[in-house]
Amino acid sequence: MINRIHLVILLTNVFLFSAAPSHSQKINVTHCNGACPVYDSLMTANRANIVIHHVYAAGINGDSGVADWLSYRLTKEAVGVASLLPRIWNPDRLLEFTGMEDVLEVTSKEIRLAEIAVSNNPYVGISELPEQKDQSARLAPMTSFSNTPYWSDVNNLSNMVPMSQSLRLGPWLQLEQRLNELVMRKEELYVITGPLFFIDRLAANTAAAQTEPAAYYKIVTENDEVVVFVFPKDLGQFDSYCSQVANLSELERMVSIDFFPGRRLQQSGDLLRQLNC
Repeated sequence: MINRIHLVILLTNVFLFSAAPSHSQKINVTHCNGACPVYDSLMTANRANIVIHHVYAAGINGDSGVADWLSYRLTKEAVGVASLLPRIWNPDRLLEFTGMEDVLEVTSKEIRLAEIAVSNNPYVGISELPEQKDQSARLAPMTSFSNTPYWSDVNNLSNMVPMSQSLRLGPWLQLEQRLNELVMRKEELYVITGPLFFIDRLAANTAAAQTEPAAYYKIVTENDEVVVFVFPKDLGQFDSYCSQVANLSELERMVSIDFFPGRRLQQSGDLLRQLNC
């Protein structure tokens, strides 16, 4: 009998095999709108580690332990109140099978987020030392899955990126809240999100754990319609997410990732208006 862990490992190996730029094999995962993202670079694909949890799938950078992309399916049944749920970061046990556990441990230590105290605020975590403000964010937000039995998945380190408080509590949070509101009127939405780095700052011997993302992206899709947002790292808390709309093709070139392999999605003014933009 194949248990869940072995099944995920099997899916991971198959997914990595399919991540070559040829796109010769299509893997459908419930967290992705169609096939999950694939890397345009074979070298990058060979360094990637794919994890598939109950609430998200993610492509983990083999050098840094930080997600290059993370995809999740948003439904109204999953959204709930998360104010009393614990927010303590945990190692991703699925990455123990890929040799990534040491990289993730170093990553968490470098940004001082291995242990985050429980907070009654659903979007804020405060580290054990008062002077160390939490500089992290969850790519898949807890409130979007707090009404499921699998909400604890979002506490995995594979779901974490370093991010300033002003951005996380400002436009990043605003968009998360609006998506939760919007999906209440819809059957489902899909989101792909991750960090952006300056190419010249990712030298071969430089761990991304020591490199702060220059920006963060969030791609929202409904069927074949798409809206893309890119948030610079120094965006202020009172800036609007509506001012950060970007182009999908340009983003794909920047990150060398095909987010929707084999599909052509349309930039949607209607979906943007439904997001109050």
